[in-house]
Amino acid sequence: MTMPFSEEFDAAGIPPEEARRWWQWRMTPEEACAWRRAGVRDPALAVQWATARVTPETVGSCRAAGLTAVEALLWHEYEFGLDEAIVHRRQGRTPDQAFHLKHGREPRPAGDPTAPGDAFTSLMAFAGGGDPRDRAQRFIARAGNADVLVIYTYLNEEWVDEEAGRWIAYNIDAATARMWQELGLRPGEARRYIQRGLSPMAVARAWWQAGIPFEETASWAGAGLTPEEAADQRARGVTAEQAETLRTLRDDT
Repeated sequence: MTMPFSEEFDAAGIPPEEARRWWQWRMTPEEACAWRRAGVRDPALAVQWATARVTPETVGSCRAAGLTAVEALLWHEYEFGLDEAIVHRRQGRTPDQAFHLKHGREPRPAGDPTAPGDAFTSLMAFAGGGDPRDRAQRFIARAGNADVLVIYTYLNEEWVDEEAGRWIAYNIDAATARMWQELGLRPGEARRYIQRGLSPMAVARAWWQAGIPFEETASWAGAGLTPEEAADQRARGVTAEQAETLRTLRDDT
C-alpha cells in the first residue's frame, strides 16, 4: 500500500517503519515532527495526549507534573482543563473528588464506602443505579493496559459491564467485539482470528463457504477447527454438540 506523504516523512528524517505507524494513526508529517520534538515518539501515545486536548507544546508541563496520558484523558472525561487538573493533582485530589468539589459538594475521601470502585457502588451499578462517572472510572481501572482509544469506544457506548471487561482485556474495540459476539465467539477465540488479520465478516464468509450452518459456527471455531476441518468432521458424523464439548475443554475465554 502506498503511503501518502512518504517523501515528506523521509525528508523529516523519520524512518519508514516509524513513518508508517504515524500515518496509520492519521498523523501528518508535520504533526509527527512536532510530537517527536516534544519527546513523544509513539504515535498511539501522541493520539492519547491529543484526545485529552494536550498539545506538543503543553505535554512537557504534564510530564513535569507527573501526569500520564491515561490520567490526562480521565481528567478530560471529568471536564477539567489541563491547568485545573495539574492544580488538583498537586493537592492530592482524584478526578472524582475534584468533580464533586467543583460542583459544590464535599469530596468523598478514598476510604468512603460510597467512593468509586468499592462494594457499595458496585452494588448500585448492578442494580442499575449509581453515578455513571463512577462506573466509567471503575471500568477504566479494570481495562489495565488496553489502548486508551479502545477504552473510549466502550465508554461512548456506555458498555462497561463484566462482559465488556473480558473483551477489552484483549484490546478489542467495542464495535468489533459486538460483531464477534454476533458470530457467537468468545474474546479469546476472536483474538486468534484477529492475530491472523481476519475480520468478523471474513470469518463468517469462510465458514459459510465451507457449508457450516451459522448456528454451529461458534462451536466448531471455538473447538479450534478450520472451516474445512469442521466440514470434514461433520461428513464423518461428528456433531456440533461434540465440538462444543471440545470447545468447553479448551476454555478459551
